[in-house]
Amino acid sequence: MKKLTNQQACAWIPKDDNFQQIIAFQKFVSCLMKDGKKQRAFFIMSNALDKAVKKLYAQNKDNTHVPSMNFIDEVVENVRPSVEVRSKKIAGVSRDIPSLVPPKRGQGIAIRWILESARGRKQTASRTFIDNLSDELLDAYLKRGTPRQKRDSLHKTASTNRAFLRYRWW
Repeated sequence: MKKLTNQQACAWIPKDDNFQQIIAFQKFVSCLMKDGKKQRAFFIMSNALDKAVKKLYAQNKDNTHVPSMNFIDEVVENVRPSVEVRSKKIAGVSRDIPSLVPPKRGQGIAIRWILESARGRKQTASRTFIDNLSDELLDAYLKRGTPRQKRDSLHKTASTNRAFLRYRWW
């Protein structure tokens, strides 16, 4: 397998001092990494991010400015769940009890959902994983796609079970 040069691996690096964005990008790379191949994961993520931003500009016909530096933060924020349900046995019956999700855990859940959805898309000879990931990132930015549906269904489940909120003791 061809080893990537530093120039190829660094196709997209955040150039501002937005520390949160750098953390989100690194979290994406870490979750994407398999068998310790971080450079390859970095290459895939940076290329997917480039493609997603270019597709967004191509779709935007009226040439309004889309902030590319906040793209990752916006993607994660659009998919991040604010509540989750945990199953507890109460009086012999399992109940789903809603609880708040800390921001860091919510970010991890959102990133895993996006990557899981990208892996689930059909890959062909002409469509690589980079294309699938860029499409998922774009869908998440535009507030649509499988991860967003998963988040909305989780929030709906939590709101239907809000009567059991008093059983939360953890």
